[in-house]
Amino acid sequence: MCGIVGILTAESGDGRFDRELIQRMSSSLAHRGPDAAGALVELPVLLGHRRLSIIDLSEAGCQPMEDASGRLVIAYNGEVYNYLELRDQLRDRGHRFQTRTDTEVVLAAYREWGERAVERFNGMWALAIWDRERQELFLCRDRAGKKPLYYARDSDGTLYFSSEVRALRAAGLRFGLEPQAAFDFITQGTYGHLGDRGFFSGLRQVPAAHWMKVRPDGSEEVHRYWDIPTVSERERRPYDAGVRREFRDLVIDSIRLRLRSDVPVGTTLSGGLDSSTIAVVANQLTGGAPMHVFTSLFPGSRHDETAYFDAVVSRLDQPIVHRVSPEQEAWPESLEQVLMHQEEPFGDTSIFAHFYLMREARRAGVPVVLSGQGGDELLLGYTSMVNAYLGHLLSRGRLRAGLIEARLWSEGLGTTLPGVLRAALPHVLPLPLRDRARAAFLARRARLVTRQLRSAATLRRFEATGRRNSLDSYLTQVFSRFAIPHLVHYDDRNAMAWSVEGRMPFLDYRVVELLAGVAYDALFSLGHTKRILRDAFSDLLPPLVAQRRDKVGFHTPLAAWLRSNREWLLAFMSTARVEEMGVLRAPMYQESLRRVMAGEDGLALDVWRGAILHLWMDRFGVPGIAADTPGGLTTRPASRRAA
Repeated sequence: MCGIVGILTAESGDGRFDRELIQRMSSSLAHRGPDAAGALVELPVLLGHRRLSIIDLSEAGCQPMEDASGRLVIAYNGEVYNYLELRDQLRDRGHRFQTRTDTEVVLAAYREWGERAVERFNGMWALAIWDRERQELFLCRDRAGKKPLYYARDSDGTLYFSSEVRALRAAGLRFGLEPQAAFDFITQGTYGHLGDRGFFSGLRQVPAAHWMKVRPDGSEEVHRYWDIPTVSERERRPYDAGVRREFRDLVIDSIRLRLRSDVPVGTTLSGGLDSSTIAVVANQLTGGAPMHVFTSLFPGSRHDETAYFDAVVSRLDQPIVHRVSPEQEAWPESLEQVLMHQEEPFGDTSIFAHFYLMREARRAGVPVVLSGQGGDELLLGYTSMVNAYLGHLLSRGRLRAGLIEARLWSEGLGTTLPGVLRAALPHVLPLPLRDRARAAFLARRARLVTRQLRSAATLRRFEATGRRNSLDSYLTQVFSRFAIPHLVHYDDRNAMAWSVEGRMPFLDYRVVELLAGVAYDALFSLGHTKRILRDAFSDLLPPLVAQRRDKVGFHTPLAAWLRSNREWLLAFMSTARVEEMGVLRAPMYQESLRRVMAGEDGLALDVWRGAILHLWMDRFGVPGIAADTPGGLTTRPASRRAA
């Protein structure tokens, strides 16, 4: 788990590219790798590495690392958890190893199987391998995109890449505003559907589950090596005891692999089904050894999960509990600290809770933390996903089943059946009508933004491709375009801000593939989400947790936080500043701000999104939108100036 940087110059390069430059880029990522630093300057390639030592703590694990032949050099960020099994396979093929690292295994695997080696990896990674013989740079990200890999080209075609945007800025690159991301963030709170793009114009990421080959002449090849399986509803496996056993075995094995470490390992725990499963299984796999457990609770609030948390902790043999609460009194300063590590605006303040959990892990001397992240996205854990499932039942003519499930779900939520059916209704509509309904919704939300921004953004259509029905497409896009890209982004940045490696067992590709191919009633049945998880681990989970229906997650009292920082917020988001940035319509924003300050919580997200976007633009030097420019937009691709 580390930070990587690199440059591939156009042909011979020039005097700009030296060891000082690559070290400056690398040093900006010291928080990702505080244990060691290394660099390779061998034009046309420059590689830099910052190391967080997790496997094989000796100096033998330092990077950039060469393979035994000297042909390949790697700068690698992440963990391939099944490296021991791969090492045995490679030894049978004649490879010999000098270290106990997974990095050396990755190199040998690439030497043996080429780019198809990544199809054998189980883990999270962003890697760069320079092939000296072929004069070719291989870049790759893991299937879920857990580890980041940004890249940009200078005006002369030179390629820069890094784990974080700050390293590219340290090289002198500057970026403008990506209007689609800003529009989607303000109107919907998301931008994941932009794929390889984010908030910075001129900046890209190697897409998740893709590799790139790049050469000094500027030519490149991009290839997707994995995708969520396409399984028609008729072909999905019926939910039975065999599927349940297979799921249980895969989850346990995923956790077993992610417990591999030469440093202490802990878990986060909220009291929800996902994190509770991770904690009780990890406790069993480690033989009841002492386990650090990190939690963020709000005792006495309506989001209090203390009873569930305590029930799970009582099942652990030797828990070492760390309770963390975000610090309201220093919020503006903390907000900027989180933002500078996230490097993008974020949708709400729940990220704070996770940020402080990772800080506590580092302070406790626990640099590896397992979490239940990803379980909700894969197991219909969110109300919006249940709405999609209920709409699917109704649209397929399964009215009786749909109404029964809707009634049971409404009873579990403590709401009304008509309310549940209204929420499911958009998912009953054919895709063209759904797009029209979504366009109407966005038109209403677009009143929040200026005409200049509206003119530069477009409505992104719902994508239903291949043999996927609309529910399949929705769930697939949750994984590849919306929720998971956001989730892995903030998890990685928060953890690495404190030199902590976050591991997510539910994102093991084997678990993802299994759940993509089972009948929907394995995920939702009789008004309960996550049926297969409840059934598979009911013997280990406390009944109070196994039977709970509510979903809380990392809740934070957003409206109260905004009001407690009233003076800072009113000063920073003054009418003059909002008008200067040209993103939000100042009168509408000021009205929302006034109402939130007066005690109206319903507009808190609108106020938050506007404030965090403006703070991001201010701190990262991103120019605003000028009304007198062509199309009303001031953006620019990557440009280089003296750092």
